Amino acid sequence: MRFTIKILLLFFLITKSALCNNQTLRIGTTALAPSLGNPYKYTGHPHLYTFSATFDGLTRFDKNGRLTPWLAISWENKTPLTWEITLRENVYFSSGRHLNADAVISTIKYLISKEGATEPVATQFSFIRDAEKINNKKLKIHTFTPSPFLPRTLPLLHIVDPYQWKTLGPIGFSQIPIGTGPFQPIKYSSNKIILKAFKNSWRKPNIENIEIIAVPDAYTRTLGLVSDQLDIALSIGPDEITFIENSGGKGVAWLSADLWSINFHHKKGTPMDNIEVREALNLAINRKELIDGLLNGVPEIPSQPAPRNAYGFNDKLDPIKYDPERAKALLADAGFPDGFSFVLEGAIGVGANDSAMYQKVAQDLSMIGVKMKIQPIPVSQLIRNVIEGGWEGDAFGLNYTSLPTLDVLKSMRNHSCLWPNAWYCNEKIMPYINEARVTFDKKKSLELRHKIMDFYRNQWVSIFLYQAVRFAGIKKNLKGFSEVHNFIPYEDMYFMN
Repeated sequence: MRFTIKILLLFFLITKSALCNNQTLRIGTTALAPSLGNPYKYTGHPHLYTFSATFDGLTRFDKNGRLTPWLAISWENKTPLTWEITLRENVYFSSGRHLNADAVISTIKYLISKEGATEPVATQFSFIRDAEKINNKKLKIHTFTPSPFLPRTLPLLHIVDPYQWKTLGPIGFSQIPIGTGPFQPIKYSSNKIILKAFKNSWRKPNIENIEIIAVPDAYTRTLGLVSDQLDIALSIGPDEITFIENSGGKGVAWLSADLWSINFHHKKGTPMDNIEVREALNLAINRKELIDGLLNGVPEIPSQPAPRNAYGFNDKLDPIKYDPERAKALLADAGFPDGFSFVLEGAIGVGANDSAMYQKVAQDLSMIGVKMKIQPIPVSQLIRNVIEGGWEGDAFGLNYTSLPTLDVLKSMRNHSCLWPNAWYCNEKIMPYINEARVTFDKKKSLELRHKIMDFYRNQWVSIFLYQAVRFAGIKKNLKGFSEVHNFIPYEDMYFMN
C-alpha cells in the first residue's frame, strides 16, 4: 500500500511526455529554490544543483580541490588590494548577448550595493570595494583589505545577463533567468522546473530537456527511480542505494567538503569547558563502526575539522582513535568519574542517516557514563540559533564547511571569535586566523592553516565525526553524472540507447 500511494503521488508530478521522452532528464531533489532563478539567494545545495544548469561562476574547483579556470581563464594579483581578471572568449548568454567585462562588473556592483547587500551570496563578497573595466575581456577587482582568497570565492559569483537583470529587476529576472550555462529554465511551478537546452552555450549540452522535480521524501524519490519515473534521485541514503541497486539501478556516493561535528557551548563551569572532557568524548566514539554501519564505509576517520581536499589540510595529524578506556580515565581526572548528562540540539534530515548517527553517538557515549539527550529541532531553528544565538542545549550538530572557498579558513568564520554569537571563542588562535586571511605568502599561508588545524584538533573543540557523504541513485543507461563541490556538470550527461 505504501509503495502504491507514493508512486501515484509521484506520477502526478511528472508529465506523460517526459515519461516517454528519453531526451528529457528527470531529476528528483529535496526542494526547489523559493527564489526561482535568482542565483544570489543561496550558497549551498540543493539549490546550487539547479543553478549550475543555468549559471557559471568565474572559477571552479575540480574533484581534487584544485582551482581551475571557468568563465575566467586567468587571474593575477597586481597589488595587495587589486586583482586583474581575464575572461573566456566566445561565451554567450542564452539571450544571445556576449559575456564581457561589463556583465561581470554589473554583477559585482549589484552584490556590493545597498540593494544587493541583502542577498545571502553578497556576504561572501563583502570584502570587495569596487570593479572597473580594462577592456571587453579584462577587469580589475579592488578590495578593502588584502584578499588572497578572492579567486577561491569566484565559483559562487554567478554571472547573469545584465540587460535582463536591469530590465526586469531581481524578482522579474528570477522568473526568466538568463545565464551562460547549458540549460535555460522555461517554466516554473510549485514542484517542478522545466529547462531546455541552450545549444550555443560554451558548455555544449547532450540532452534536450531537463525536469527538476521536488520530491521531499527520500523513499519516494527512490521509488520514482526504480519505477522509471525519474532518472536521478538526489540526496538519498545508503539504505535507498541498496534498494536501487537490487532493482537494476546504480548507486553513487561522494564526499562533500563538510565535516560533521557535534559542537559544544564552551561555558565556564560546565563539563564542556574542560579539555580532558572534550578529548574523552572524542575518544569514546567508534567512528569506524559508525561509518561502516551507517554510511557504507565511504568517509575516512577524521583528524581535524576539515576535509582532505581543502586548502590548508594538515596531513601530519593522525586520525582520531577509538579508546574508551582512556576516555573513562580522562573523565575521572577531570572530576567526572561517574560521567554526566548533556542535551544535544540536532536537526534531523540534513545529512545521510543523521538521526541514526546521533543515536549511535549517544550509545557510544553511554559506554563511558555520559548521557546525551537528543533534542530534535527543525533546520529553520538551527539556522536561526546559529545567527542569533538562543540555544537551549549544551551542544548542537553543525558541520565545519570549507565551501565555497574550499579552504580550512572558511569554517573559522563560524567556529571562532569571528562569529558574532560565537559558541567557541579562544583569543589565543585569533592572531593566526587573522594573519592567514590576509597573507599572500603561500608558504606562510599553509603554515598558519596547519597551526590552526593542529590547535582545533588538540583543543578538541568539537566532536569531529566524519566528512559528510552524499548519495544518489541513477538509471543505468544514464552516463556522465557527477557532483563536484555543489556543482553538477549537466553538459556531461547523456543517455545510452
